[in-house]
Amino acid sequence: MDDKSIIKSYKRVSGFYDYTFGQIFRPGQKKLVSMMECSKTDRVLEIGIGTGTSYKYYPEETKVTGIDISPDMLKKAKKNIIKHDLKNKNVLMMNGEQLTFEDNSFDKVVGMYVVSVTQNPDLLINEMKRVCKPNGDIYLVNHFSFETDSKFLKILEKGLMPVSKYLGWRPYFPFSEFNAYAKLNVQSISKVNIFDYWGIIHAINSPAS
Repeated sequence: MDDKSIIKSYKRVSGFYDYTFGQIFRPGQKKLVSMMECSKTDRVLEIGIGTGTSYKYYPEETKVTGIDISPDMLKKAKKNIIKHDLKNKNVLMMNGEQLTFEDNSFDKVVGMYVVSVTQNPDLLINEMKRVCKPNGDIYLVNHFSFETDSKFLKILEKGLMPVSKYLGWRPYFPFSEFNAYAKLNVQSISKVNIFDYWGIIHAINSPAS
């Protein structure tokens, strides 16, 4: 996985993303934003904003900044903001592994379908923690491989790993390995989307006990 492969992958799908992957991912977006219980004073950062389809689920008063490294996806996101007259929502081109925001800038930091896509998940998580206020909320929606998953699913995911650069994401991504370096203070894990294939992780930005 590298940035060029990721950008290339999303350039291929940007034209039809909202009608395909966007439809599959919508329940996860809706559920996560509902869980966040955003207030009008919250400042939110969403990493991997894509075409901005999640914006319609946030309260109008909540200020949300979305970032992405794909110019093609961001172009669509800007059009969606204008088309739906979305207030207090903006997008920036930025790499989640190298955020330019100051420390403790956001009340809530969200990564939707981005952890298994980014080149260095450890750097991404460290940056999410850095810009999130102490005891603020960190949310992830992502596919992780859990111990409770079927053996068949794990074999299938491992078999797809050689083509992960073409897919643009990691099919096999054990949560136990991820959290060994992420060290998230996890509050809850729930499943979402078709076949419950994706998980919603809610963590507090404080040292894990």
